Amino acid sequence: MVVREESFPGPSPKTPAELAAEAAAAAEQRRRERERKNYSGLYFQWDHSKLKSIRGCRRSARDESAGVTLTVSADGQQVGRKGLNRCASVWACPVCEAVIRGQRATDADKAITEHVRRGGMVLFVTFTVRHWSNHDLEDLIRVQVREVWKGLLQGRKWARSEAGNLRNRLGVVGTIRVIEVTVGQINGWHPHLHVAVLLGGRQDPKPVKLKKGFHGPRQQWDPTVREYFRPAAKDLDAFEAEWKAAWIAGVTAANPDFRPSARDGVDFKRVYTVKDAKAIGKYISKVQGTDVASDWSVGAELARGDVKQARGGNMKAMDILFRLAALRGGQVADDLPGWGSIEQLLALWAEYELTTKGGQNMAWSEGLKRAYDVGTDDDQDAADRQAVDAEDVGTALDHLVHLSARTQLEIGRKRVIVEVSDAARDAVKRDEDPVIAVRALLALVGIDSMGVWALSADEDEAKWTAAAQNGAAHSVETDDARAKRRTQEATDLRTARTDRKRLVWKTQE
Repeated sequence: MVVREESFPGPSPKTPAELAAEAAAAAEQRRRERERKNYSGLYFQWDHSKLKSIRGCRRSARDESAGVTLTVSADGQQVGRKGLNRCASVWACPVCEAVIRGQRATDADKAITEHVRRGGMVLFVTFTVRHWSNHDLEDLIRVQVREVWKGLLQGRKWARSEAGNLRNRLGVVGTIRVIEVTVGQINGWHPHLHVAVLLGGRQDPKPVKLKKGFHGPRQQWDPTVREYFRPAAKDLDAFEAEWKAAWIAGVTAANPDFRPSARDGVDFKRVYTVKDAKAIGKYISKVQGTDVASDWSVGAELARGDVKQARGGNMKAMDILFRLAALRGGQVADDLPGWGSIEQLLALWAEYELTTKGGQNMAWSEGLKRAYDVGTDDDQDAADRQAVDAEDVGTALDHLVHLSARTQLEIGRKRVIVEVSDAARDAVKRDEDPVIAVRALLALVGIDSMGVWALSADEDEAKWTAAAQNGAAHSVETDDARAKRRTQEATDLRTARTDRKRLVWKTQE
């Protein structure tokens, strides 16, 4: 009998510092790949989007005289652009979406993990409906969000305010709701809701609303959670049964075609520990693009649709766009993830971006952001715009590079936005002049670099002060122009639905 000796790899010959450097380099490479992919989608949108705001996003300067200021952090890690037009669309712009979802994930994560850390718990709920290829995306979203979800919050036994009721026993602090949209090759559009319900907290009661006809100063409600506790299992069981029955009944009443299945219509996951709160996203769905898998969390599951991989052969909405951009760029269809020809994907994307325009992708219940110091109760659109505009906020140590409005237009026309950022970033990391690096890059691609020069902090401030005084802002759309645009968008949406039914699933009108 021959005894085989087991061999084990020896210790790595690399030092911890070398291993850390390799990990950092790999993370940087992934970041750059994601950035290039996002901009490839935006470049496609410039030429093909049905929405004016997205066709102009990050393409040109807001003000002709001020141009753009390229900002590079002292360590070369962060690059921003002051003065660019931005659409702030979390639905249809891959670049703005990444910025907005990143901030949303941070906010949601802070609230959820803090709530659990202090002794509360979270119920993570996924709501779905039955859907087929002949269903329009607008109808599926409307039924779930406008007709059923709002009623679910406001009605039923759990939401009544009498002392000792189920809501009080559970200690409902608030909810965070997001919409995720995927599309399947067989069953069509699949919008669904993810909801984090924060339970196990005691708050002061909300002020009683004045009856109609009575006026007076509105009392400010303090949403601070005064006490945390663990809800009883029997109350959680009752809550889950109540919501499941209400969801199925509500959807069925709104549209019997969408009746959810008793087994899959509502899914509940109970989160009791910080570790669970940080890890739940790992088993809810596969993720891609994150630097550390263990960093995926409930907040990321709610907000980071831009780095999640759809399951069961479905495509996320952004997968449609990225596949379109790659196919138009000459890549072979069989080498790409997802499914669909250019014509099919164009119809799907047009229906998606026109349907979701202006819709609320993420919603926090009243007071929840204030309770965990992650913002105010202002409309989420305002928070999204703030997140995008925060790209313009730098520090006194930033390197500042002026780009004239004409230079910025040429950079957009040549599709080298990422390359310009990389040139400036890498120069600072090498302790070199970013202005020289940007000029060299522009010369390589045939762009005149006379509109590029260094700025001091005082010069940059003076430039933007002058622009504000000159009233250099977005042009105001006239009523006639707005009416024409909306009419055209409605026509485009009808065309997209017809094309989708003709090209993708060939359903009968």
